[in-house]
Amino acid sequence: MTSPVRIPGEWKIPYNYTVGTFATAFFDGLREGRIIGCRCSTCDRVAVPPKSFCEYCFIPIETLEQVGRNGVVEAMTVVTAPFAGSPPVPYAVVYVRLEGATSAIANYVRGVDLGDGTAPPAAIAIEAPVHAVFAAEPEGRVTDFWFEPGHE
Repeated sequence: MTSPVRIPGEWKIPYNYTVGTFATAFFDGLREGRIIGCRCSTCDRVAVPPKSFCEYCFIPIETLEQVGRNGVVEAMTVVTAPFAGSPPVPYAVVYVRLEGATSAIANYVRGVDLGDGTAPPAAIAIEAPVHAVFAAEPEGRVTDFWFEPGHE
């Protein structure tokens, strides 16, 4: 019996993804320079980005609210290996719990000297203060903002 014939190929399939009511509110908020979360009426947790149900109580969420731009780093990583579409290495990504939120949101860090990427800087260590900075002309994308060290 012979081996199966394998023919390499690639499919490029463009599509539009509908994000739903809560993600639409989040992206609309970004376009306006605001970060939106959702509050659970049972446990009072505030998730960012907003979700249509509480991950803890499993109940539908009805309340959207703006959270602050200041926060603290909960997790971080410095990326030293490039991949297609990545920023120039090294670059850092942090998970930040923003004022008014009980969950964290990830994004890039700017304004920090990462050196060769082998030693994470203290400016983005766990519990370090950071703040969100928005692009001059936000487009309603997660890349409209990034984090920088310190509070505003």
